[in-house]
Amino acid sequence: MNDPGLDDAVADEAGALDSNPGRKETQNDQDPAEIDDRHPEAARWWLANTAYPLAAGTFGPLASAFNICSLAQTWRMQTKKGGGSLDIADPNWVIGLNALSLACAVVANVTLSLNMARRIRFEVAQPIIIIGWYASSVLLIGLLIAFRVVGDVPSRSGHVFSQAYFYGAYAAILYFIISSLLVVTAYGAYRGHYSREYKLTTSQRTLMLQTIIFCFYLLGGSAVYAKVENWRFLDALYFADYTLLTIGVGNFAPITHLGRSLLFPYAVGGIVILGLIISSIRTLTLEKGRQKIADVLTSRTRRFLVKQAYSDKNLYNRVVPRLGKEAADSEGRSTREQRKQEFIVMRQVRQLATVQHKWISLTISIILWMALWLLGAVVFWRSEAGRGWTYFRALYFAYTTLLTIGFGDLYPLSSLGKSFFVFWSLLAVPAITILISNIGDTLVRFMRDVTIFVGEITILPGDESFGTRIKGLMHTSWIDKWIRDTTGEKPTAEAVSDVEANKDNDGNTIEAEEHRKEESARRRGDTTAENVHHYNYLLFREVRKLMEYATSNAFKEFDYLEWEYYLGLISGKDRPRGDGETDEEDNREVFQNWSWIDRANPLLGQKSEVEWLLHALTEVLERELKKASRVYYSSEASERGQRGDSDGSPGNTLKSEQQER
Repeated sequence: MNDPGLDDAVADEAGALDSNPGRKETQNDQDPAEIDDRHPEAARWWLANTAYPLAAGTFGPLASAFNICSLAQTWRMQTKKGGGSLDIADPNWVIGLNALSLACAVVANVTLSLNMARRIRFEVAQPIIIIGWYASSVLLIGLLIAFRVVGDVPSRSGHVFSQAYFYGAYAAILYFIISSLLVVTAYGAYRGHYSREYKLTTSQRTLMLQTIIFCFYLLGGSAVYAKVENWRFLDALYFADYTLLTIGVGNFAPITHLGRSLLFPYAVGGIVILGLIISSIRTLTLEKGRQKIADVLTSRTRRFLVKQAYSDKNLYNRVVPRLGKEAADSEGRSTREQRKQEFIVMRQVRQLATVQHKWISLTISIILWMALWLLGAVVFWRSEAGRGWTYFRALYFAYTTLLTIGFGDLYPLSSLGKSFFVFWSLLAVPAITILISNIGDTLVRFMRDVTIFVGEITILPGDESFGTRIKGLMHTSWIDKWIRDTTGEKPTAEAVSDVEANKDNDGNTIEAEEHRKEESARRRGDTTAENVHHYNYLLFREVRKLMEYATSNAFKEFDYLEWEYYLGLISGKDRPRGDGETDEEDNREVFQNWSWIDRANPLLGQKSEVEWLLHALTEVLERELKKASRVYYSSEASERGQRGDSDGSPGNTLKSEQQER
């Protein structure tokens, strides 16, 4: 999300807010239903501009790996009566078309990589990528259908499809999906929703590289074990897959001394690579993608609550304050009180959107995991039906596999079962990662809060008494729990006491230093310099405090009095204007028209409150130091010119002074 006014200098922030289309609802009491929110659309198109190319770059190599597997073995086998099977050679046209599909896919993968590295232009690369993957998909699908019709495998006694046949089907499915995603990406670029280049960061490209390395590692290890243990290559791939995923099914295990020795480095290396991939998925998919989804939810929640706050028929008037000129006049609210009400509404928007997003994300991830479990069990049930598997047995096997328990009492033996196990388990990696992360953000935190509450009223008493905690619980609804208590709003007396406590915590050193500087300036009679210096000192002090918050990774939400204080510092309302200072340099009115209802406000931005304030205060501090530097050099040049130093030229004197410094 690109928040207008939040990433520029503070002097530009006011202009951006005033010209922001999202300000319309706060001026002239306009109907909030006409609010123009553009960044939700940008968040939706982020999927096409970033997520879809990232998925293509990640699953493209995986699809090509499955395509290689479809070439590694013949597509038919003849089972023997005493057990085992014998490969049946494929026709040359099958091998040729299969190799052609792989060649098209390799061209598409290489072109995508070069395009992301900006070696090939988007307009040239995108048609090659899409056509290449679609061609691979169509070739494989046609080949699979033709081979089934011509080969007539199911009707021949003792003839079965090998794992290679099914790997061709998995490759065709992935090729079709990722090429379709890139069609959406190309459409969005053509319509001008984003620039015609991939906006992938170094971390996102790293995920793609890690996936490619894992595919090579998996295939390379399979080739080694096929040679060492005298297995078929695809059986060795099945073994390598459940080994690196730490499932440990156990129906294939190395029996040679060399195979067991190679397992030590091979398993460790694969688990490390897999751990890096999981970390990248969590960082990129959850943290970056989550922010974009949160933007949409925040915007919709904001539109709803603001509309309720401006409506005479406010259905949520118990928790959403009334806004608008008529409400302010009828309740006798001042401008400050009106802004305070706006602050409360925006805090409610952020907290409601956060709660919605957490539980919606958890619900979606559970549905995805359940689909993998239930649908995967259907495939295992049908593939192993000849061995007497019921659907419950398949559910049991799929469940223990998804949780990487791997008892080993049940395992697939059919070609479809073993090949699908590899395909299904690799797809389960991102699904499990997302599910575990969302569980940690919702259920685990909820249980932690419940545990702390139970501890405080039993064996680990907190600051409040047992009676106070129970009374507060009985009088607090779920709305108050999730909204009212998290607005950051405090009773006036409590907030004032907090501010006074913060002043006391500044320590005697600050007071003594300020007193000394004030006394020195007072003795000189320079009141303006005294106030300016005090203003700069406050900026330094608050920047230091915010840096401590940022470096400690502590999540901090400031209450209204704190925001009022910080916005006063940013606007410089108490700072005197220096000699020769222009209106553009004087920002005392920068937040005069500030409204918390603006969509580009600090409570709803992508940055945290600490980051926003730190950026704004450092911008103001930089501006103040530049002003002080200009005043200093101007006064120095004037004094040296009057004394006739150097060649008597004030310009040369100033230049010489700057060179010395």
